[in-house]
Parts: sequence; structure tokens; C-alpha cells
Amino acid sequence: MSGKDNSFSFRILNKTPSMKKLQITLLVFLFCSIINAQEFAIGIKGGLNKYNIGDVLSFGGSFQQGAPNEIFSPNNELNFHFGAFLDISFGNFFVRPELIFGSINNNYDFPNQTSEWKTSKVDIPILVGYKVFDPVAIYVGPTFSFNQDVTLDGANNENGASIIPYEENLAHFSFGIQVEFKRFGVDLRYNLPAKEIPTTRNDFNFSEYGVNQADIKAFEPSQMSLSLNIFLFRTDGDDVDDFFSNLFKSNKCWCPK
Repeated sequence: MSGKDNSFSFRILNKTPSMKKLQITLLVFLFCSIINAQEFAIGIKGGLNKYNIGDVLSFGGSFQQGAPNEIFSPNNELNFHFGAFLDISFGNFFVRPELIFGSINNNYDFPNQTSEWKTSKVDIPILVGYKVFDPVAIYVGPTFSFNQDVTLDGANNENGASIIPYEENLAHFSFGIQVEFKRFGVDLRYNLPAKEIPTTRNDFNFSEYGVNQADIKAFEPSQMSLSLNIFLFRTDGDDVDDFFSNLFKSNKCWCPK
């Protein structure tokens, strides 16, 4: 992971050309969706998630001749996320762009002490769904993830947290189910990554953590989440039409009633 710029906002803006083109296309699609919407709503959300990371393969022979290798599987902790969403409806179909902030804390039970794996990220899902029957709906769509530095205790021979290589930008395929009750909703979602995080080798602080040279094995950074959605504002199709038809008619601010 590059140490040239630690600005989270810079990393979100500094995307590959293909990702920029895809996001511009999605923005145009969203704008057209809002104009033609029969109803739209704005809300906030928050909840719990579990994020998958890879095993650590410790090479015992790298420190003591003949010592066996040992695999340490991660303890995937419950993490928190919060954010906001825009719900654009067309009868039983809907489009839902979201902005979600989350922190991820997992750990490994190394021989001498626990090593914490930490990061934070911003997710931008663009979901398309269908209301199967009231109040149940299903949805699918891409999620773009922008990761802050990932740290692991004991890595790079450090006594505490140290930055390890990780993908700054990731894409996921998201799918899930939601249930709505008036102003509230419950959302169960699974994020399947578009690619695997490759194996990386690292020298750990043996005296502090009991692990010397080790591989952080390749893994798929999948995530399961459960969220509570709260609808703050909702309008129908007449309000949407009136809003766009009156938006440029005067210098006064016009808002849906």
C-alpha cells in the first residue's frame, strides 16, 4: 500500500479510468431514474457486519529448524456501520444508491498475544430491487469499496499496529432481502468480492507475538451485514413531477410538500 498519500478522500477520488467511467454511467442512470420516479425516499441506516479475512500461515522452520508450520484462523468480530440512502421507486421496482461508513476489527490468537487486524472503509452500493410482496423486497447490484490503511499488530517486526499491503479500491456484487414496516426497514445483505486478495508474506515480531515469518493467505473479502433502515422523508410521483417542472421557474426555493 502506498505511503505517498494517507488522505482517505484522495483515495476515493483517485480511481482507475474504468471505474470512473462506470461510476459516471451510474450517475447518469440515477439522475434519469429520479426524473422518471413515481416515488422517492431519503433515509439513514446503521447496523452490524462481519468481514472475512485470510488465515496466517506461520513458518515454524523460519525460526527453529524442524519446527512445524502453524495456521492461525482469524476471529471475525462483529463490526458497526452507518450511512444514508436514496430510494427511487417505479411501482414494484426500485433503485437504491447508498453511502455507508464502516470500521472493521478482526483478530488472530497468536501464541504470545492477540494481534488486531483493523481498517475503515466507505462503501457506495448501487442496488436494483423488486418488491416481491408487501413488505418483502429483494435486490442486487454493485458495491464500490474504498479502504483506509489496513493495520495488523506485530507485522513488519513492530511492537504494535503496522500497515500491511491491501487493495485500496474493491468492487463487490451485493444481494439481499429487506422487510419494511412504514418508516422502518430491516436489511440482510451479502457482499461477494469481484476478486481475491493475494497472498502476502510478512516478518512478525516473534518475541511479542510468537510468530516469525508468515504468509497472510489469499482470501475473498466477503461481508455479511444486518441493518436497520429509517425513512426520514418520502414523496409520491406528483411531488416529483412538480418539483422538476417548477425548479427553474423562479428564483425561489421550491420543495415537495
